[in-house]
Amino acid sequence: MRTVARIKSILLVVLLAMMPSLVLTGCSEQGKPRYALCMSHLTNHFTNTLASAARARASERDVELIVMDAQQNAARQAGQIETLLQDGIDGLMIEPVVATGLESVLRQAMTSGMPVVLVTQRVNDPELYDCYVGTDARANGQLEMTACLEAIGHRGDLAVLLGPVGSQATDARYLGYQAALADQPNVRIVAELNADWSADRAETIVSSWLLAGKQMDAIVAQNDEMAIGAINALRTTGQTGSIQVFGIDASDKALQAIRQGEMTATISQQTALQGSKALDICIGLSRKESFPAEILVPQVVITKENIDMNWN
Repeated sequence: MRTVARIKSILLVVLLAMMPSLVLTGCSEQGKPRYALCMSHLTNHFTNTLASAARARASERDVELIVMDAQQNAARQAGQIETLLQDGIDGLMIEPVVATGLESVLRQAMTSGMPVVLVTQRVNDPELYDCYVGTDARANGQLEMTACLEAIGHRGDLAVLLGPVGSQATDARYLGYQAALADQPNVRIVAELNADWSADRAETIVSSWLLAGKQMDAIVAQNDEMAIGAINALRTTGQTGSIQVFGIDASDKALQAIRQGEMTATISQQTALQGSKALDICIGLSRKESFPAEILVPQVVITKENIDMNWN
């Protein structure tokens, strides 16, 4: 009896030791190649659309895909990547939380020979990944700001809602804004603040600007979630339509707002294409195929005039 009890205890310890791996893999399907997609967060239309497209493509390609959510925490994402490396997956796709801070785990991945594909956001060191799949974030911001300038007649005051501090997309899109504004003496930014991609935070910020009497002709948001937050603030203060709003991502809510005349324009980044393309590249790299270091997805300005075209 003591021998049986001891064997049961040993088996229990072994099972408990295996549990983190079982949770991570989601009970891996026998024999299928295994890839991972590490997202900065899964809290809005853009990131969920990208992850869903990657999942759908994984099903089509008959591979297993593990999707991880870093919840906008760089340390958490680094830990997730380290665990995946130890787990022995076939390829790694990452939407980085930050442009710097993941160097150690990315270097581990590259040293091990594991394919590393960055999607939609970059890290600063191009030696730490094999391929980037996404849009040109600087051009992304320049397109949005140019659309704003045309809509306001190249004259007026702007408020800007930024993404998280340290995000590559935040910084690059802002550089795009500055490029578009370089020869615009009659346009100025009168307010700007980080709203961290969040509709709720953007609504709070814009409400405070409006209640303080801040005058503006347009609000330029670095994603559609923040643009929707701005629109909610305008509704609450009874200023819908008096201030033009611009966003990025072509989310369903943004397209609806454009149709309703509450938003002027958004930029389509062809989000689903980014997710499926990133997985295709990662699979190809794991099979020793060659690809360019950068694969850019075309972007389109969406307004009321072209919203019903097959632009995606």
